[in-house]
Amino acid sequence: MRYSIKLPSLIAIPLLLVTVVACVILSSVFFAILLITMSIVGIRFWRRIKLAQKTKHGNVIDAEYTVIEKRRDDL
Repeated sequence: MRYSIKLPSLIAIPLLLVTVVACVILSSVFFAILLITMSIVGIRFWRRIKLAQKTKHGNVIDAEYTVIEKRRDDL
């Protein structure tokens, strides 16, 4: 035999609203935690890339630095 239990509408509507609000809050918390961890990992990865580029190329300012002399003979 099948039994069907019908909730009174006084209980069903608030229960549905509470369930929806709880699901929205839990999914927001989950995505916030996911976003925070991904941003921390991304910042660390970006810093490592910048450090690797800096050590690979050395000091870019020294590499592009040239001395221009003005001699009295040229005048």
